[in-house]
Amino acid sequence: MSHPALSELLPDFLRDTDARRKRSGHTVAAYGRDVRQFIERFAQDNGAEPTVEDFKPAALRAYLHHMTADGFARSSMERKRAALSSFAKFLMRQGQLTANPLAGLRQPRGHKPLPTVYPEKDVVAQLDKPRTGTFTDLRDHALLEMLYGAGLRISELLGLRRAEIDLSRSTVRVMGKGSRQRLVPVSRKAAQALEEYLKARREFLQAEELADPGELWLSDRGKKLSRFRAYQIVRRELAALHGEKLSPHVLRHCFATHLLDHGAGLRSVQELLGHRSLATTEKYTHVTAQRLKEAYRQAHPHAEKK
Repeated sequence: MSHPALSELLPDFLRDTDARRKRSGHTVAAYGRDVRQFIERFAQDNGAEPTVEDFKPAALRAYLHHMTADGFARSSMERKRAALSSFAKFLMRQGQLTANPLAGLRQPRGHKPLPTVYPEKDVVAQLDKPRTGTFTDLRDHALLEMLYGAGLRISELLGLRRAEIDLSRSTVRVMGKGSRQRLVPVSRKAAQALEEYLKARREFLQAEELADPGELWLSDRGKKLSRFRAYQIVRRELAALHGEKLSPHVLRHCFATHLLDHGAGLRSVQELLGHRSLATTEKYTHVTAQRLKEAYRQAHPHAEKK
């Protein structure tokens, strides 16, 4: 009896993940990359693409071991395991497997680095720099202020529509991971930047004689702003920080860490970030502790041994 190749079943899995489980396009794409990576690694090691018959604990244990040896971060390892486990459950529903081959495998250890966080004064200096007042300049400023002032994920921010913003209450209604909605307060500066952007947005659409597409963030051509373009904007705007990581998610890290630095409670930060687990939010307490140690070493005369 011949068994289907995993690559043949992957498209149906991704369609199921998108339609039935209603995962975001970003998650579906990431799951596709993770499963394809397993398929390619198996083919490289064994000289042939894996079939359903090859999707066994030994092959998956070897793959996760390779990923650990290659230095993948723990968060990446956990996502790859989650993607493969989700794929296995799909195959079980399809009658291709009788059990999840990942069920008995231990969680990958991997390296778990602390999030990248920039000093508050440096972030604020970049956000407060003089603006030209053009449509794109006000958009880019509002984008940064919302990432830092509300701590949103980039997918949450780009998914916002005009109707989900309440400037009178300085709040936005966000659709987070797992289709969970939450109401997020917006900083005074972010609300001001949003108001200026919305005015420029209206004037831009009128000047270009374009219909309002409904999405909050528009490209230079009046279309929905893409994720790729948003990353370009953030990297350019934060270039003066000279950091290795200049992604939108870094501003979310800064948002959480700076809140804790100023005494915000961990539970409150968890709710603002939309984390399901408090353990996910706790990583920012380690960042704060590490920053205090560094400040102590730099400032106290007896901190360093001579």
